[in-house]
Amino acid sequence: MKKTVLSLTLAASILALGACSGADDKALVTSKVGDISVADFNEKAKSLTGPYVLQQMVTEKVLADKYEVTDKEFKEAYDTTASQFGDSFAQALAESGLTEQGFKDSLRVQLLQEKALKDQGIKEEDVKKHYEQMKTELNGRHILVADEKTANEAIEKIKGGASFADVAKEYSTDTGSAEKGGELGWFSVGMMVDEFNDAAYALELNTLSAPVQSSFGYHVIEITDKRDVKDVGSFKDEEENIRTAMLGKLNQTGEAQTILKDIIAKMAKDAKVKTSDKDLKQSLEFFTTTSDEQAKAAEEAAKKAAEDEDKAEDTDKESK
Repeated sequence: MKKTVLSLTLAASILALGACSGADDKALVTSKVGDISVADFNEKAKSLTGPYVLQQMVTEKVLADKYEVTDKEFKEAYDTTASQFGDSFAQALAESGLTEQGFKDSLRVQLLQEKALKDQGIKEEDVKKHYEQMKTELNGRHILVADEKTANEAIEKIKGGASFADVAKEYSTDTGSAEKGGELGWFSVGMMVDEFNDAAYALELNTLSAPVQSSFGYHVIEITDKRDVKDVGSFKDEEENIRTAMLGKLNQTGEAQTILKDIIAKMAKDAKVKTSDKDLKQSLEFFTTTSDEQAKAAEEAAKKAAEDEDKAEDTDKESK
């Protein structure tokens, strides 16, 4: 657990590696086999991690212009990680090749990124939908199969008079619920995958769903009961918790990184971030390009390549 928490919290800490200060000709490291000067170190650091360091610095600049990490928020995040390592925290940092300041710098960037994701990566309408759904718990059952055709077969059997439970036992690949006739018991928003969740909350009681596709296969869903959830606060009271839960799901699915890259790329472009350093220019240009822009550029490049190939073939035919 400790190693996992460290790797997640310090995922960007390698980006904190930077140049050393001091006179360029001053020896940073001395040895019998030769010295390493400040200039040598800085040149190597730039070639190895320069683009990443620059990206972290740009990320912090553009995000800090819009969002703020309070001292309280930072201390809570720092203490949470440090407490999991206890007395071995300093050793864990050293073993990872990190300084305490490097860790703190990266942690602050991470907290800024989380704020940006909660604010820009999660749609307001999705938060409101989640809030409305959390007021109700559902009791339901389902049949999980591999393809849409089989799902429709199961639906036709039930509509033809077969019991849901019998069809679930015959068809469902969800071994956990199949033997119970597909029964899932009570569940609330966020407990199921999004496609299942939204279909279930949209259903009228005792009505079969059309086949619902998710990463697990195709579901046939029936909601048999509903009940109100007590002690749900106002939207204002619940909003931050909802955004945190939704951010957790984005991190689990891996979507967070893509969304975050696009957020930062757009903000950096709006801030007119540029560099005159030829070694870092290409990296910065890539960093400030959204995924949609990258996809469009790739499509145009592929189209041009195909056109060039066609022209080459025509020229070859003409020469013959």
